[in-house]
Amino acid sequence: MKNTYRIAEISFGQSNLDNIFHFEYLGQKFEVQRFGANYSVEAMQSLIGKLQSEVDAFAITYLPRGICLGGRSYVHRQYFEVMNTPSSAPLCDGTGLREICNLQSIIEMCNNGTFKTEDGFYFPMALLNTEISEYLRHRDSSSVSFGDLYSLTGFPMVVKPFPGLMSFTKIGLNLATARGVKNQATSKGGSFREMGLELIGQQITNSKYIVADLPFISHMGENLDFLKGKELIKWSLHPVLEEKINKFEVKKVHNLLPKKFQFSTYMNYALLEAVLRLCHKKASSLSFQEWQNLLEVPGDVMQIIKTYSLPRKTSLQVKVAKTYHKMKDILTDNKPPDFAFIVHALSHRDLEKVPFLSPLTKMLPEKMNDGFDRIVSRTPALVYGHVKNVISQSSGREVNGIVYALLSTPKVLKTQDPEITYQQILNCSEDATRRGAKIIGLGAYTKIVGDSGVTINKNSPIPVTTGNSLSASATLWGLYDAVLKMQLLNKDPNDGKIIGSAMIIGATGSIGKVSAKLLSLVLKKLYLVAPRMDRLKELALEIKLENPNCEIICTTQANDFASEADILVTATSAMGEKIVDVMRLKPGCVVCDCSRPLDFTIEDAQKRPDVLIIESGELILPGPYELTCDLGLPGKTVYACLAETCVLALEEKYESFTLGRDIDWVKVKEIYKMSKKHGVKLAAPQGHMGTITDREIMLTRQLALSRRSQ
Repeated sequence: MKNTYRIAEISFGQSNLDNIFHFEYLGQKFEVQRFGANYSVEAMQSLIGKLQSEVDAFAITYLPRGICLGGRSYVHRQYFEVMNTPSSAPLCDGTGLREICNLQSIIEMCNNGTFKTEDGFYFPMALLNTEISEYLRHRDSSSVSFGDLYSLTGFPMVVKPFPGLMSFTKIGLNLATARGVKNQATSKGGSFREMGLELIGQQITNSKYIVADLPFISHMGENLDFLKGKELIKWSLHPVLEEKINKFEVKKVHNLLPKKFQFSTYMNYALLEAVLRLCHKKASSLSFQEWQNLLEVPGDVMQIIKTYSLPRKTSLQVKVAKTYHKMKDILTDNKPPDFAFIVHALSHRDLEKVPFLSPLTKMLPEKMNDGFDRIVSRTPALVYGHVKNVISQSSGREVNGIVYALLSTPKVLKTQDPEITYQQILNCSEDATRRGAKIIGLGAYTKIVGDSGVTINKNSPIPVTTGNSLSASATLWGLYDAVLKMQLLNKDPNDGKIIGSAMIIGATGSIGKVSAKLLSLVLKKLYLVAPRMDRLKELALEIKLENPNCEIICTTQANDFASEADILVTATSAMGEKIVDVMRLKPGCVVCDCSRPLDFTIEDAQKRPDVLIIESGELILPGPYELTCDLGLPGKTVYACLAETCVLALEEKYESFTLGRDIDWVKVKEIYKMSKKHGVKLAAPQGHMGTITDREIMLTRQLALSRRSQ
């Protein structure tokens, strides 16, 4: 069992604090190396790309954090750019964990008398701590003041809560999320900022507590005399920054980071998330409910935390809207949706399917397509269709769904400000809630943009799932079905396993790990391929603990064993690089290409007609269901991510089942069992030229047998 982990802390802050440190937690050893990016997004992205194969997780620190206020998310563009960086190692920034722990700590400290709310709390930047400031502001006899005006504009004025503050705050949020963060200590106008801090200090004489974390306080400059005699409320540990701040005669320091997690002198919530996910084998990002269970937060405390962290409240407007839509559904013979799902245009030609756009789209000169697509993408999403009468074969429960479509092509979604896409998705979520839906799924690029559903879920009034768990399951399900149809491998009568071998390229990535662990359940032999041998051996040990009879060979060179594998799974980010020579593959090999973009091209497939290459696994829902919109798939076939949302509704499991970029193999198995239980079936596999028929599989088999006999 692995007992030593490596974590890279990639900080948006200065590199002069870089260091290497070690600690232990729950019997596990950790080595952490910090890399400061000096406020450069490009430097952070470069470090992630360079180190992803060398570490087990990334702790992403000091990025401008996402904020939820008034039912809307405000996520800084620099946060989007970094957290959207492709990585085989999970990116952890402490979101969710920080809000829960900080609020739990401050609730307990207020209740036990550690803090007296009437003594005054000053927030140098309340926008970065809205959950704490909102909680304190709404306590009886509280005195709260904000320094955001100074932090954002340099104007030295402290503000108290007043009618209309929310409107001003939202303006400030838009300004804060639009501008880039720079180092205040080294920026121009330093002397004026010092004068401003002196004026701020004069205005907060009646505030006993200053609420801000160490990095932000340090970021404000070198002259921090306003701290003298105050009690600082922070939530991280860092000896260098603590020493700097203590020079200004801080009276007392309170740490909201729970004591049980202060097991290193360098600790913050991003690093803590990485540690907890590695120790508890949590491959994917955790939802609020999962954090509550892991941290064992009492239910009554969690209700308060949700009040100030999540805008999931049923307003009078929503209640009225639900009644309206219920009456409308009765009149139009549409049943209220149990779930919702979001798709988008896959190409410019898809916009021709939209009635009010079709005439203009068809007559538009081709050179104007890109500009037209960018303009249309700003329009609100539309109700694209419905999924009706899905009936469980197990319980007989019927569910119905509503499908929304964004008028945005992948090209536009990849280049436009992610905040625009976020808001469109949240608008769909709010509309779906008003109609009665209890969960919403993200399809295609909507589940990739930003931080892969984590921020959307935090701000959505109903749980969000990306569907990636069932997507991974369906792909391997389709692979297994194709192997059986090829009839080239036999099963061992003793244990039922297939007598054959599989090669997984990119085995240490999130999809690769899931594939390797699941394939070890049905195959006798595995070849694991990835750049780092140490990580391959760690994965092999994990698999051996579950399946000791599975033979495992680790290699960094796929071509060395390509001719021996009966099954090949590729899950890489090779971006056009040839990860294996298609001409070396064994005749009759079944290839499942999970990489995006694909590792194998249509030219590769044409070179080897004796090799079966499939791309994904789509599904058929149970019951005499009706799909009233065109998803670009044949017949009643639906994408696995849509099917996951539907299955969760059938199971009445209304939770954020899959979030983030990483995939938890336990959830992959769980959603597969749920799908089989309710009667979900596998559709025909898809290849480079579309649907692969049974006849094509038989032709591939015959060519393989002929090649083998030569």
